[in-house]
Amino acid sequence: MTLLPCASLVGQTSARVARHDSTPADRFHLEPCSIANIPETVRCGTFWVYEDRVTRRGRRIPLKVIVLPARQVPAAADPVFSLYGGPGQTASAYAAQEWNLWYRDHREVVLVDQRGTGSDAPLDCRLSGTDENPQGYLEPMFQAPLFKTCRAELEKRADLRLYGTPVAADDLDEIRQALGYGMINLAGGSYGARMALVYIRQHGAHVRSAVLLSLIPFSLKNPLYHARGAQLALDSLLATCQRQVDCHTAFPDSHQELSAVLDRLERAPVTVTIQHPTSGKPITLVIGRTQFAEALRVMMYGAGRASEIPMLIHRAFEGDLTAFARQGFASNYGLRSALRYGMLMSTTCSEDVARISEADIIRETRGTFLGDDRVRQEIAACKEWPAARLPARYAEPFRSSVPALLITGRYDPVTPPRFGEEVRRQYLSNSTHLIVEQAGHSVTTPCTESISRQFIERASVAGLDTTCLASQALRPFVTKPPTD
Repeated sequence: MTLLPCASLVGQTSARVARHDSTPADRFHLEPCSIANIPETVRCGTFWVYEDRVTRRGRRIPLKVIVLPARQVPAAADPVFSLYGGPGQTASAYAAQEWNLWYRDHREVVLVDQRGTGSDAPLDCRLSGTDENPQGYLEPMFQAPLFKTCRAELEKRADLRLYGTPVAADDLDEIRQALGYGMINLAGGSYGARMALVYIRQHGAHVRSAVLLSLIPFSLKNPLYHARGAQLALDSLLATCQRQVDCHTAFPDSHQELSAVLDRLERAPVTVTIQHPTSGKPITLVIGRTQFAEALRVMMYGAGRASEIPMLIHRAFEGDLTAFARQGFASNYGLRSALRYGMLMSTTCSEDVARISEADIIRETRGTFLGDDRVRQEIAACKEWPAARLPARYAEPFRSSVPALLITGRYDPVTPPRFGEEVRRQYLSNSTHLIVEQAGHSVTTPCTESISRQFIERASVAGLDTTCLASQALRPFVTKPPTD
């Protein structure tokens, strides 16, 4: 899914079942549990899987499972499995959010902590950025020395080669069997959509339907397309600004202003003081070209901050980076707190980064405001990480007739619409692809929820009423800072 604030689990009781060789149903059951911000008792359990699913020997790891009841009694036989993004988000942390979703009207919702993400056995890494070192939140996320240290720490308790998407999809199917579901519906966005594709390829006979947002097919070699995707999203965003009278009048030269800001910051970084977004304490930050460009990219994930970008660029051009620093720091801070980065590395280093060539980098970063720093930093960090086991021909497309609703955002800086169209053409023959013209990486709106509801009830893309998409509009561009 897209990145969202985490909810805490409190007062939860779960079954610590025996680690013995038996059928999944024999060694797993759910018990009543309480979760913060959910007013009713739900069901929770811990499912143990072999870390090495091939040998089925040695270490086992716990996967937290939460089942939220349907509002309708009895519930439909096919639940919704919500698959989260990153990679590295912890699904159970979003139980309170899932509680309020329409999926529960007729179906149970199942949340499974993917191996490496749960609180019982997290593959987490200490990145730069703390309350004592706020500057670290603006520094490169993928610093090779930090991940070298993290690898040494995590390898004391985990085989980092065994935490990729294919093995996690097999975990998920084993849990489906243990819960007694014959058919399920999948709902996933971003990396969650990649997980759904892998699950469909490996276990598609059990998928009734899939709602996939902000898609990551195998051709999207993360993070290769970050620079080009961000440039296209920014170009589209600024073009929309120019078509609106108020925005065009206030910011007629955003591209030229951005170029000037980046050149200036490359020569002389700027020091800015802002308030910490959670503590409110003053913090001092140094912003150079690299910090500015990456923060700008992350800001475009959500339509809310995207609507401020022309104003933020203009203020920076005029010499005041305070508003940009405030928003950029908040965006980066939220992103880093939402993921388990060891699990992310075990997934992306082998499944994506290993397939990136020098020619790819030159082609996809040339002429972009982000440049090649981001992709080269992650490649360097991945050299410090062990390669995961992958099935033969893992990165090749496949064909499936599972009914699928695909939704992407026009301004998405990381998973642009062309990848959704690729999934429709090359992967899922029984699908339709919808583009939300004024959305970024987050495409969930009342309109898309209405369409998704129609689709899930029918498990068919035929006859969907999508007329509400025509009225989807980007928030009006902000032309003055809120403090003015």
